Amino acid sequence: MGSMKKKWMFLLCALLALALCACGGAPDDGTDQPPVEETGPYTLHVRVSESQATLSPAAVTARGGETILYHLFENLLRWEDGGDGWAVLANGQAESYTVETDYAGNATYTFTLREGIVWSDGKAVTAEDFVTAWQRLADPANELPHRELMSAITGYGEVQEDGEPAPLGVSAPDSRTLVVALNGSPAWFLEEVCAGAYTMPVRTDLVSQTNGAVTNGAYRAAACTSQLVTLERSESYYDADPASPEIIEFAAISDSQSDYDALLAGEAALVVDLPAEPLRVLADSGLWTAEPVTETYGVLLNTQKAPFDNENVRLAFHLAVDRQAIVDTLGDLTARPAPGIVPYGVSDYSARPAVEEEPPEETLPDPNAAPEPEKPAAVCWDFRTHSLEVVTAEHVHDHEADCSYAQALLANAGYPGGSGFPEVEYLYVYSSEKDAAIARALQSMWKECLGVSVTIRGVNQEEYQTALSPALHEENNEDDGNGESSEAGTEEELSGIPSFTMAAQEFRPFYSDAEILLNRWHSGSEANVSGYASDAFDILLDAASAVVSPDARDAYLHDAEAILLTDSPVIPVLCRGGSYQLADGLAGLYRGADQVFFLYDVRQEKTAG
Repeated sequence: MGSMKKKWMFLLCALLALALCACGGAPDDGTDQPPVEETGPYTLHVRVSESQATLSPAAVTARGGETILYHLFENLLRWEDGGDGWAVLANGQAESYTVETDYAGNATYTFTLREGIVWSDGKAVTAEDFVTAWQRLADPANELPHRELMSAITGYGEVQEDGEPAPLGVSAPDSRTLVVALNGSPAWFLEEVCAGAYTMPVRTDLVSQTNGAVTNGAYRAAACTSQLVTLERSESYYDADPASPEIIEFAAISDSQSDYDALLAGEAALVVDLPAEPLRVLADSGLWTAEPVTETYGVLLNTQKAPFDNENVRLAFHLAVDRQAIVDTLGDLTARPAPGIVPYGVSDYSARPAVEEEPPEETLPDPNAAPEPEKPAAVCWDFRTHSLEVVTAEHVHDHEADCSYAQALLANAGYPGGSGFPEVEYLYVYSSEKDAAIARALQSMWKECLGVSVTIRGVNQEEYQTALSPALHEENNEDDGNGESSEAGTEEELSGIPSFTMAAQEFRPFYSDAEILLNRWHSGSEANVSGYASDAFDILLDAASAVVSPDARDAYLHDAEAILLTDSPVIPVLCRGGSYQLADGLAGLYRGADQVFFLYDVRQEKTAG
């Protein structure tokens, strides 16, 4: 019995040892085992936005707010990676839509929402949520900053006059159907309204929500302070991707060098506004183009006052400007010479022409040949890119030839070599030394090329606005106390003509569309303070507004800009730009104009092998 008992004890110990090994235990062999690292949630730290006062879509105005909103909410349509790093439209909360156009060219869209889509608290997303959001945005009583996005929807004018949102042409026949009636067929409606950040749906019981806690997008806001907005991936989102970042932290941007240092230190995955040194490296590589920012800096001319009531004088001043020299003087590597008044990044809604490329000849690779250089970053398809394709506005100029032509134009206008030309004043708002540098550069060019003297004057915003505002009769014909009107006002003031002669101005469309910007010079526009009037220009803009075909519309707009550049009531100088850098080892970022970034697909790059 004793030997049998020992045998059973031996077997029992052996079985126990095997059980411990099966459960992950390991015998202590006297060596130190490395600790198992516990990795936390996949978190992206980015610095692309300013401090956000609110996360209510219709109220956001701070820089970078669009990027945050696109992660928290989803509109009828959404933005996906087009394969070249730029965002393209795709179905979002709507699984499909149809459009019908009546005999007058007015479009009616019918959207069908996806089945089963919910808010992050589990309640269903309904078509009525879009009606609530858009009526609220259109209501002037709410004083929301993006109200004009509703201007194409029928009834908008009535809403503005009566203050009653019900007439807005948006309705929900049932929980999954949204019907929107438009005035005309605006090409920008789908991108700017149906896929925009500021027109996201709002639930009736959440209209006062400002913290993004309940959302219908891929993320929800877990925390929101003045310096940090923390997003958590929403598991209730219909297209939740388990490989996407679990947490995205948007830290408020600081200064460019500090943010860049954070990138190098591994404390930030994405930063904007690179400092001078890394920007210079990118520019010298020849593989980088400034990110498009939809803003043009130019000079507005008063065509109602001499000498700029003469189109030859205006064109002469236009041709005398060397845009590349001004950009070089500023030393701003993100700025680009402006070929037209419409800036880079403004959408072009026509079909991009197909480029037929000859297939390369099949040859054996040369083992001694140098590697082919990396291709430059893709350029988004916008109005400026299309303008280069259709050559409605030359992008490259011979300034010496332009200057000779400008001198001939000025002579034809009666001012040979600048002789007898009156001294004119160039007005600008002094907000930085760059504004003054541009003014001095222009002053020098007009003197050197045309022989004319231009006085430059920096003023505050209030004085600038006064100079560009037409003076009314009532403001000048005041009663002098004896029952008679005062005649102290000048003839120009009494005629309602603004007092400025030349004024620097930044031109930025309210939404991404060339027509909204070009309309500033339509003879019937209240914004046309230059007094410019051209029947041909007006006809083209009116045709662009009425036509249904996006291709025809864009053709009209390109031709209209070409006329505007020739008549020169405005002189484009430079286009603003931006920069960004993604941390080494990361990929999958895509973006839109004005530094809107989409972070859903950002991943660690896969290494070979």
